[in-house]
Amino acid sequence: MKCTTCVLGICLLIISVVYGQNVLNCEDQENCGKCIQQPGCVWCSAPNIPGTPQCRLEIEIKSLKINSNWCPENEIISPQIEYNITQNIDLNDGKTGSAVQIKPQRVKLRLRRGEEYKLSFQYSKAANYPIDLYYLMDLSKSMADHKDKLAQLGNELVSVMKNITTDFRLGFGSFVDKIALPFTSTHPSKINEPCTGCVPAYSYKNHLSLTRDHQKFSTQVGNAKVSGNLDFPEGGFDALMQAIVCKNEIGWREDARHMLIFSTDADSHVAGDGRLAGAIEPNDAMCHLENNSYTTKALQYDYPSVSHLNYVAKQNNINIMFAIAGTNQGSSDRVVKWYNDLKPNIENSVVGVLERDSSNVVQLVLENYNKIVDSIRITDNSSSTIDIKYESPCFTLDDNICNNITVGKSVNFTAVIKPLECSSGKQLIQIKPEGVSESLIVELEVECSCSCEKQGEYVTSSPDCSYNGTKICGVCECDKGFFGKNCECNQETASSTDDSSCKRKPTDSEVCSGLGTCKCGKCICQDRPGQEFIYGKYCECNNYSCKRIKGLLCSGEDRGKCECGQCSCLPGWTGDACDCSNRNDTCISQTGNGLICSGHGNCVCGECQCNQDGYKYSGNHCEECASCPGQRCEELHPCVECQVFKTGKYNESHCEMVCIDFNTTTVTKIEEDTENHDIKTCRVFDDEGCAILFQYQYGANKELIVVAQDHKECPEPVDILVVILSVIASIVLGGLILLIIWKVLTSIHDKIEYEKFEKERKEAKFDVGQNPLYKGASTTFQNPTYRK
Repeated sequence: MKCTTCVLGICLLIISVVYGQNVLNCEDQENCGKCIQQPGCVWCSAPNIPGTPQCRLEIEIKSLKINSNWCPENEIISPQIEYNITQNIDLNDGKTGSAVQIKPQRVKLRLRRGEEYKLSFQYSKAANYPIDLYYLMDLSKSMADHKDKLAQLGNELVSVMKNITTDFRLGFGSFVDKIALPFTSTHPSKINEPCTGCVPAYSYKNHLSLTRDHQKFSTQVGNAKVSGNLDFPEGGFDALMQAIVCKNEIGWREDARHMLIFSTDADSHVAGDGRLAGAIEPNDAMCHLENNSYTTKALQYDYPSVSHLNYVAKQNNINIMFAIAGTNQGSSDRVVKWYNDLKPNIENSVVGVLERDSSNVVQLVLENYNKIVDSIRITDNSSSTIDIKYESPCFTLDDNICNNITVGKSVNFTAVIKPLECSSGKQLIQIKPEGVSESLIVELEVECSCSCEKQGEYVTSSPDCSYNGTKICGVCECDKGFFGKNCECNQETASSTDDSSCKRKPTDSEVCSGLGTCKCGKCICQDRPGQEFIYGKYCECNNYSCKRIKGLLCSGEDRGKCECGQCSCLPGWTGDACDCSNRNDTCISQTGNGLICSGHGNCVCGECQCNQDGYKYSGNHCEECASCPGQRCEELHPCVECQVFKTGKYNESHCEMVCIDFNTTTVTKIEEDTENHDIKTCRVFDDEGCAILFQYQYGANKELIVVAQDHKECPEPVDILVVILSVIASIVLGGLILLIIWKVLTSIHDKIEYEKFEKERKEAKFDVGQNPLYKGASTTFQNPTYRK
């Protein structure tokens, strides 16, 4: 018995790790549908021995071989994975026949909630694959030279692209900006000619739909006229949206690779800018191309947002190349940086810089086309209720990207599909290489109910349920107001002295987990306000007691849901509170070696945790290591200083004896190379505070190569006399200022006192000429009886 218990414990531990904690709740499930929604649980559709649960852990049944005692084998309901390939055309590189780049093309898959399936598929890059290339150009006045050069290079561009594919189509469109202030001038004198020799401004114009008549491209580009606008940014995003969504007008083919070259010398207006001209409605991503011009709706709809453009480009398999035209150096650098910052937000886009006369446009198109087709990124359109992860031996990063794809070589992929929630009906999931129209369609059906629960398979008002309920899959589902295993009790008359069936364990002191009442052997859970619920066979579950982050349950509805007191995280999130991102792109340095945490750490919750064993790495991407052999700045400092400047702790004789591993060469200026990470740049200080700059790297034979700047960068020497005189002058000036302040304050005080005195003097009520306190030396008295 002890051995059996031990085996069961180990099985439960293993299955709980694989499926999560919910598998331990099998016995609490009251109907077949809820039972099979728990990974690893099976249901018995036959009436069982009293006190024995209908739902149990499948591994427990198989490993302990108790199914014969628990339930007849033919009554055990355990939906199995169903996988069928419905379309499986062989891969074809396109040299003979139509190109097929992904295999299989369509499958059917049936899974239970929480169940994983590894779906294998292949991708092979096709040769001679059809290409649609649309050149969208900024035709403001500053782009005139680039337009003329593009017209001259049209035939060369066609010949180069024909070396890649024989099925090549080319189109041309242009843009300026919305015809309204403050974007373009609406002054009567500027409407028809905004600049000398210019045509009236317009938002977008499709000069040439995609065509195999390549001579028309050069003709249309050459005939196109420039225009002008007022502000620096252009209305390119309006035009870009129209060039993408006007599929019929532009002529985009479903079975071709779509390339759109966006050429400009300025940044673009984005969503929100249109309100300055009264265009307050959000961009609707609909085609408004009338007579080859996008005019009437330009002032109705705002510019599209970057994320909106990314969405429609992805939906329409558009590969965008931002070709930035060179103007004056400062402006060009700023615009290039603007589009480089934009690139990560528009998937499968690249940025290139044109020469001042666009002479390198053909080379730029070819290089960036090769970058696009030589690497693939697997994407899908699954909802948040479906978790899909990809595996492949070609992945170097955790971003579903394979590089260096060659024609004729197939690459194997595995999509690990796991439904997190139940859903009604079938879901069509499109798995595809980004920028390619071909895809693998997965018809996914999530098994959330049992066949015995379907109408016709159950008995209403069953005598086994005391005629007060429906017998479904071997158990009674009681009508409203009735309870009990056989629906023999109702809420008004129910009374039971035996409440043992309402306790999870016989030793429990409370029934229904203390959150409900026991009636007829069944727990009636307490009601909660709002959207909070207590549920479960023993009222042991709720949807409100999960961990919160910043007051949000499971970090918010967009990250996870609270199920039975535990967070069930949506795809992309992990952790007890679904607060950890399982994406690794934030752990990859844009300028580093492309590895997660530079290969020196682990990505946890979207942040690098650097290795501390041996060498200690640090930095946001674990790219720094002061104790590593590659970081030898302080170690090499004395030798570099003595070899170049004949100073430092080594004299000339010591320098020759100690510094024998390398000889330092000098250059006028040390420039840090951000592209070559094998070159280490050091900045150290001598005893006088001067900076010594040098770089080192290891050659092909592992020899140490050191290059130093031929002069030190010292701070300007301090003039002591100037400092002393400055201090004295400051003291004298401070004294004068204090004296002046004191004089001003005393003058103000005296003035106030004098004015007060004058006021009191004027208000005196006695004669100012006689002192009222004065008494004379003699006093005269008159005898009233004396009469002369």
